[in-house]
Amino acid sequence: MSKLHLALASLLLIVGSLPATARTAECRVTRDAYASLKQGTHYDQAVKILGCPGRRVTHMEIGTVQRATYSWRGTGRTGANLNLSFRNGRLTSKSQLGLN
Repeated sequence: MSKLHLALASLLLIVGSLPATARTAECRVTRDAYASLKQGTHYDQAVKILGCPGRRVTHMEIGTVQRATYSWRGTGRTGANLNLSFRNGRLTSKSQLGLN
């Protein structure tokens, strides 16, 4: 794993342990919803699939390219979550921990 990936994973774990807003706290994402997300899915469509907007963890804009990572709380064991990365609003990668 590269240092960048390790740093991002560490950041996501730290941020995932912080208190969520009331709106996000009510929304818990399931493994089935996570599985239905496909590469290229637009952020707005992901919100519809998951049932609520994610909490933006990172955002970077270089020229015309925008990258952002969002986090959602999940169903399952304590700390269950998922993280989605988008480039110009389209899903480029996803990861989850402990979803049921």
